[in-house]
Amino acid sequence: MFDKNLLKSELVLNGLTLEKLGKMLNLSTPTMSKKLNGVSEFTLSEIQALSKILGEEKVVAIFFATKVS
Repeated sequence: MFDKNLLKSELVLNGLTLEKLGKMLNLSTPTMSKKLNGVSEFTLSEIQALSKILGEEKVVAIFFATKVS
């Protein structure tokens, strides 16, 4: 599972809407919404594209950080 809140905040900080990000990833807005809300998973190629958009460090924190509670 990914950090949904961190991804959403990064989108806001970068001025990206679901529609804009979907176009950048070649996805429809409804598909982008499903991925952002955890209904469907991001593919490796989509995560790689996000790293070019948001930066590698942010994407690692969003998708690969381990939460300890």
